[in-house]
Amino acid sequence: MQHPNRRPQQEEQVDLMALIRQRYLPYWPLFLLSVIIALTIAFVYLRYATPVYYVSATLLVKDEKTGMDEADILQSLNIGGGSKKVIDNEIEIIKSRTLAKDVIRNLNLFAEVSVNGKIRDVVAYDDSPVRFKFLDPDSIKPTAYTVLPLVFDARHQQVKIGSQTYPLYDTVHTRWGKVVITPRPGKPVNVAGKTYVVRIAGEKILAGLLQSNLKVEPTTKSGTIISLGYTDVAPKRGEDILNELVRVYNDASIEDKNRTSANTMAFVDDRLRVVNQELSEVESNVASFKKQQGIVDISEQSKLFLESVSENDRKIAESSMQLSMLDSIEHYVRGRKEGESTVPATLGVSDPVLLELVSKLSEVELQLDRLSKTTGENSPLLQSLRKQEAQLKPSILQNIRSLRSNTLAAQARLQAENNRYNSMLRGVPEKEKAFVEVSRQQEIKNNIYTFLLQKREETAVASAAAVSDSRIVDAAEALGTPISPKKTLVLAIAVVAGLAFIAGLITIRDMMKREITSRAEIEKATQAPILAEILQDVSKQPLVIAEGRRSYVAEQFRSLRTALSYIGLSNLNGNGAVNGNGTNGSTHHRKTLLVTSSISGEGKSFISVNLATSLSLVKKKVALLEFDLRKPQISKMLGVSREPGISNYLVGQAEIASIIQPVPGNEYLYILPAGAIPPNPTELILNGQLEKLIANLKTRFDYVIIDTAPVGLVTDARLLAAYADATLYVIRHQVTPKLYLRVINELYQNKELGNLNLVFNGIQPRGINGYGPNGYGYGYGYIEDAKGTRRKQFLKGIFNI
Repeated sequence: MQHPNRRPQQEEQVDLMALIRQRYLPYWPLFLLSVIIALTIAFVYLRYATPVYYVSATLLVKDEKTGMDEADILQSLNIGGGSKKVIDNEIEIIKSRTLAKDVIRNLNLFAEVSVNGKIRDVVAYDDSPVRFKFLDPDSIKPTAYTVLPLVFDARHQQVKIGSQTYPLYDTVHTRWGKVVITPRPGKPVNVAGKTYVVRIAGEKILAGLLQSNLKVEPTTKSGTIISLGYTDVAPKRGEDILNELVRVYNDASIEDKNRTSANTMAFVDDRLRVVNQELSEVESNVASFKKQQGIVDISEQSKLFLESVSENDRKIAESSMQLSMLDSIEHYVRGRKEGESTVPATLGVSDPVLLELVSKLSEVELQLDRLSKTTGENSPLLQSLRKQEAQLKPSILQNIRSLRSNTLAAQARLQAENNRYNSMLRGVPEKEKAFVEVSRQQEIKNNIYTFLLQKREETAVASAAAVSDSRIVDAAEALGTPISPKKTLVLAIAVVAGLAFIAGLITIRDMMKREITSRAEIEKATQAPILAEILQDVSKQPLVIAEGRRSYVAEQFRSLRTALSYIGLSNLNGNGAVNGNGTNGSTHHRKTLLVTSSISGEGKSFISVNLATSLSLVKKKVALLEFDLRKPQISKMLGVSREPGISNYLVGQAEIASIIQPVPGNEYLYILPAGAIPPNPTELILNGQLEKLIANLKTRFDYVIIDTAPVGLVTDARLLAAYADATLYVIRHQVTPKLYLRVINELYQNKELGNLNLVFNGIQPRGINGYGPNGYGYGYGYIEDAKGTRRKQFLKGIFNI
């Protein structure tokens, strides 16, 4: 039959709930106190922590690939031709330092006024008594950060900052440059009983702070909607910052779009001035010619000639203008310097390939100019754009050479046709011929002038109709409740921290202890079964077993007495009964019990005496051998003379009958005292007399209990184990070092002490309220104190651990 406390060898799992019950639950008052303290700290923190609010806005970046909007209209005029937006680029632009600095300057965020509190300061963004306007922000050191007390004197219309006093409404000179200080507009702020501080920071610090609090990300991977988030202790200020950031971003976008239109307008105006002057000269020549020659009408032949020649001249003029445009484009491609933003006009150029290449080059250079302000010089995107620019320029130059060659050939052909027409003029009167030539020049210049006027109007319309490529979906709005601190999270962290703190202390304390403190440590280190657990005896009496006594320790010894049948000793039901292992329980078989321990002081003598007494109470004759020949304790505990004893018998100076002494007051319990302390106990055990002694005692007694020296100190127990049917190995709570558990496991596995079983002795209550670690504490028990009086003790059993 397997012992009920024996664990299977393969069982290695740790019972978490059992560990919690045994190690931590006895200290529940400490856990409760720690959680209460942690929650108190958390409530204080929540009461005085500065709340942080989250402000959000949504921005739509228009996608030119879908729909028809004003950008398509401008492209149809071949003006502006804005580049398509890349969401990742736009996000980086929104997060750039340049826009952050513009927001700070536009909102004048260099000065922050706060109400000075005992625990924390409260930002008075809306309730500040004064407003600051820095006229020269560059005078503030970029990395400067100053905190000064502020006193508002409404009666004298002045404000005191630090030790300096400044009047309101005036431009005052400060160490931060020129500043205008004005009272808060609207209803005056009640400043009674309030003290203020002003924090003045430089542009670099504020820009970094704004960027760190700003969160910009696309709402979806495939969409073009950008979500903007900003955290601030002042929700209204956060809303103002986000709205201003969106406005500044849109303004920058419009400025980029208008740059090309402005360059085109300047080129057209310059050309109009030149053509207007030439047209005035031609018209003057026509008027003078008519006056001098007296020409009133032209013949039908002259009209046909004029139409043919005019058409050729118009084509020659267009080709000349196209050559001029090609020269201008070639000059731009070859001679553009870094940072130059003038884009050549493409008026009169009809080749779609060249127009597409110039448009792409313009787009790449605009992106280079814009991204160079927000990204580093070694940015992969900048390197990619520069590579595209280097690839486009040779293609454009090759196309220009081809177009110039074709245009010159067309001019030569047209001129040849005109020469042929001129030969036909020989039949026309000289006056009519001269008039046709003058009129032809007038019509050419007039057509050019009309064309330039049309393009100037188109450019003006494009510039006036320029709008941002983004649209606000949701304006900035702060959440009604702060995102930090989160009350539920803080309280949860406080509870966990309170529990973890005490659990950590208990764990560290247990880890630092060198002695055994729990049954779990024994079960983890050795496979030997634990036969019984004995509580610490509060009465401090050597004998706790007595007839009719109901102390809990006495009950545990009675349980130990009953458990002897599980380790193969004779059953308590009488002679001939079958014991727990199925063998015959006759009086001459399996009745010898060896009691030992690892070191001195673990209570093996206490266990031996009380177990023997418990067996005698059921009318079993018990012989108790005091075989700790070096340090005998049992004879002293029972008040019996130590001599003559076992050592006297072993050396042949006494007989067995003379060393067996009855215990006073107990007719069933006999003790064989140690006798005189010998110089050579080990040799006495091996001299052959011990076997005769044990054999004689087995025939005369129901049980023979041998109390021997500790195993960890001498070899006596190993020698005596050969004469014992079972061994009780005593381990004492908070006394036995943990390092002996490995020795016990080796003894168990090697069978050096035979049928080895453990007794966990001296278990002390664990925890604040004295709750034991192994399930003790139910009902009412009675424990006798040292004086023999009985006192009633309520064993609290709410937490049986």
